[in-house]
Amino acid sequence: MDLASVFAGLDRIAWPELHHAYGPADDVPGMLRALAAGDEEAAAEAEQQVWDSLVHQGTVYPATVPAVSFLARLAAAGVRTADLLSVLGVIADSADERALDRPGAAHAAVVAQLPLLLPLLSDGTAEVRQCAAWAVAQCGPEAGPAARTALRRRWAAESDPVVRADVLTACVLVAPDTAEELCAAGLDPAEPAPVRVAAVLAGVEAGRPWDAASAAAVAALAPLGRHTEGSQWEREPLRDLVVALYERGEADVATEVVVSALDRGVAAVRAGADPGPAVTEAAWAAETLALRSRRAPGRLLPAMLPLLDFPATAGTVLTALRDWSEPAPQAVPALVRLAEGTGEPADDALAALVSLGTPEAADLLARWLADRPDALRAAFQRTLRHPPAPLPCTPALLDAVRARLAAVTAGGPAPGERRPLMAGGLVAVNEPVWLAGLLAGWGPAARAATPELVAALPRHPVAVSRALAAVADGTDAAAVAALRARAGAGSPVNREAAATALHTLTGDAGPLIDILGTGLDAPGARERCAQAAAALGERARPLLPRLLALLAEPAGTRTDAPAIRAGLAAATAVWQLTGDGERVLPMILEGLGRATEPWGDPIANLAAGAAALLGPAARPAVPHLLPLLDRARTAAAAARALAAVYPGSDRPAGLPLAELADRALAAVAPGASRNPACAAVEALAALGPAAFTPALRERIRLLAEGDRRVIGSGLQTQLIHEDEEFRATVRRLLAEPAG
Repeated sequence: MDLASVFAGLDRIAWPELHHAYGPADDVPGMLRALAAGDEEAAAEAEQQVWDSLVHQGTVYPATVPAVSFLARLAAAGVRTADLLSVLGVIADSADERALDRPGAAHAAVVAQLPLLLPLLSDGTAEVRQCAAWAVAQCGPEAGPAARTALRRRWAAESDPVVRADVLTACVLVAPDTAEELCAAGLDPAEPAPVRVAAVLAGVEAGRPWDAASAAAVAALAPLGRHTEGSQWEREPLRDLVVALYERGEADVATEVVVSALDRGVAAVRAGADPGPAVTEAAWAAETLALRSRRAPGRLLPAMLPLLDFPATAGTVLTALRDWSEPAPQAVPALVRLAEGTGEPADDALAALVSLGTPEAADLLARWLADRPDALRAAFQRTLRHPPAPLPCTPALLDAVRARLAAVTAGGPAPGERRPLMAGGLVAVNEPVWLAGLLAGWGPAARAATPELVAALPRHPVAVSRALAAVADGTDAAAVAALRARAGAGSPVNREAAATALHTLTGDAGPLIDILGTGLDAPGARERCAQAAAALGERARPLLPRLLALLAEPAGTRTDAPAIRAGLAAATAVWQLTGDGERVLPMILEGLGRATEPWGDPIANLAAGAAALLGPAARPAVPHLLPLLDRARTAAAAARALAAVYPGSDRPAGLPLAELADRALAAVAPGASRNPACAAVEALAALGPAAFTPALRERIRLLAEGDRRVIGSGLQTQLIHEDEEFRATVRRLLAEPAG
């Protein structure tokens, strides 16, 4: 194919009227022609532009669709063939479409070019054959009979092990009905190892039953990762295998696969072999399964515990013990032994003991507090759980925390001194926060630490103010004087923290009212100060004129999310102070109206929460609340608001309570983050047990008792803890008597 044929019709397309990732696509003809330029540097730059503009991070655009035919012609003409096949494969596989005329248009455009791509399966270059197989596979069953035939011919002829493995995977994706036959052939011991691994993975993903031959192949080929290098399918093979088994409902099989891999890793360590690849692969699969299955940790940990006895592998187990929220009393002696050692392993072991809440943890942390930052962080994180679960406030640990806080205060920056964030490492920055947070978690039991907190207040005003509010006595003259002084000087955030603590301890809201009043006049501080005013209730009455002024600002002046949030917080405070729905409803309606904007879901949820506070007075907002029921991220807040607007009704806004409960549950699916999931449970509680049909109650029960974890988004080290907290919340909901 000559270049004239390649670019035929290129200039007849109205590219400026189409868009790609960066706007009008008038530059597409130039970048396509540059791909075929003799200048390698220019061609490489053009290829990068194609990736950036037409398939940006896997997203396809209106300009992507007509570009496909030219990319396919270039590939067929021998122009950067392997690279452009990769581009075409990503386009065919993309599920992230922006403003296409019809769904699937980019995928269909690649399918239409298969007559040009299929001959490349027989190219003399292995890389081209491999990329062609991958690109064709992304078309899936829509690739049609010609693609099936071409791939089967390639399978019969291919001798390169890695390419042959990818061709097998492509065959199964294009023709899933052939998985049984092809994967059985691929598992033949005479096949190269990459092919056998591909056969295991492709078979499971296509629904082929797990059998003894598959299990034997995994055992013989372990660790699997060494056999997938160079594949177009970027795999973590054991992890991917376990996920595929679990997702198709075979949790016990998935767990057994991981346990067997761990057993092989333990055997390798005991035999003196290099444990690295086998243990790393098995541990990664175990962690992935534990994040999905609630039962898995109880079966996986016993298989992992022998690894504690070997320095090279102990860290793998320590991470699991710290993060999995799984009791492991049999591990405690080994953990204590490690914690009494030195260096990072000792810190990790003590962090695991702290996370497990063992009786030994408090005394060991007291002995080694200055040298165990990860363990201190773990102790602090326990105070953040819901409900809080701090370590016991033993005399020895309290004394150690007091001494350490005094030491870091003496060695820290002078009051008002600004040091680079990383000066001394993040531990130096965070340690005072962790110490103060641990004391705050203990509350009045840590009152003896008040002098150390008072001394630390000028250096760490926010964290220490919160701790003093929880720990100190309101009659402690030194604490009160220190907070009052800090409330009168320094940055607004630091002053507000001290004034808030002063109010908590003494009931004196004067300094806090003054600070909030000034903040309500400063655009950058309005959101924070309006929220603080709403939390004050009646004590915020001196701020009412400023809050009313904020509400009276024209809607067009609130152009970003912080401004909207500030307005909604002001609306909440004004309602609490005045009960005047006419004043606050416009702000609530404005917030609800932002639901369709890119950052609109959280705003709409806040507005729905404000509507719930108003109760029947928010009835004019009902037409704006009803559409939110159709959005998974806003349905729970809308359902809760409707229940409040129509208190006692069994059909709020004409909708049965059971339907509202069903909509609220839409936000609670595997992979949810904790806050939206808990908000859904709160909505269900607001609707009440009368809303729970037997089928709905069973769905709720599965949230608490089912094997599949719900919480799957957030900080990975905290996901399992958050899921366990969520389970407890759902169990409390189920324990409520039916109405």
